[in-house]
Amino acid sequence: MSRRVSFALSTALLAAAVVTTPAHAAPTSTDLGGLPGAATHVATSVNDAGVAVGGAHSNGLPSRGVRYDGNGTAAELAGPAGASTTVEAINSGGSAVGTASDSSGSRALRFNPDGTHVVLSVPSGFTSAIGQAISDSGTVYGVATDVTRRQVPVSWSPAGVVTTLALPAGATWANLKSAAANGYVAGYVTGPSIATTAVRWNPDGSVTVLNGLAIDATTAATAVNQLGEVVGTAVAADFQSWGVRWNADGSLHKYEQRFVPNSINDNGTVVGSAVAGSNQVPVLWERSGERLALGLPAGVTSAGAWDINNNGVVVGAAGSRAVKWVVG
Repeated sequence: MSRRVSFALSTALLAAAVVTTPAHAAPTSTDLGGLPGAATHVATSVNDAGVAVGGAHSNGLPSRGVRYDGNGTAAELAGPAGASTTVEAINSGGSAVGTASDSSGSRALRFNPDGTHVVLSVPSGFTSAIGQAISDSGTVYGVATDVTRRQVPVSWSPAGVVTTLALPAGATWANLKSAAANGYVAGYVTGPSIATTAVRWNPDGSVTVLNGLAIDATTAATAVNQLGEVVGTAVAADFQSWGVRWNADGSLHKYEQRFVPNSINDNGTVVGSAVAGSNQVPVLWERSGERLALGLPAGVTSAGAWDINNNGVVVGAAGSRAVKWVVG
């Protein structure tokens, strides 16, 4: 091969590599602001408008719900007077879901876009309920608990009508973690005869059991998108835990060990937390398989990414502050 041909081929290969390799500018992080007097803040969910929700916490005082406008300003989402209030998720219209807790128990809350709230009813036969996710229709999803600590998945319609979600065979207990805009829901179940098992509740009311990496090994689903793709964790036969994605058809994709995915957007981009020494660090995985470390603000040694919207804006917590990351 002549040097000219060799050089031309090398140049072509280099050009191909440049074209096919995803390139990102270094992610930037921004403090989302906070409430007066609070010691720590976290952002747990962000919608496509860039509005986020989360919580503010102070030692010895009730927790407070927070709405972050994305530009450094935070406002309280106030629950019932005297109760400790947490806010978990926000939908595209600005409605949010959370929980109020006091000495009498816990109650699920729906927050309206204007910041007012509605206390949702506890199902008959149960003593408490918490709100954990909300769809774009305004349906709230959560769990209800009885005096024996049995826990079941439930939903509240926009009118407040509560419905118990289906459980797969053998399951007697469930935890619900996330809902997509169109009503897919992700969580996990367990029972006397089954290990903790990841499941997806579908918009038609059916429930899909998600396979693991080994027979009878633990799996847990943490988030779902509108395509029915689910992320979570799965324990392998060697007892190592992996961050994983279940595709819509149930097939399984592994990310990395000791990675906990917390969110997947409709583009298939996943964010969560990985272990680095004794700390956790925020990580983003593209559908293509590219891994991106989101980085830490100056002076911070530990952070976690909790949610990503369809525009690629990521929110979470770094040290004691609520933050957002933007990937260039």
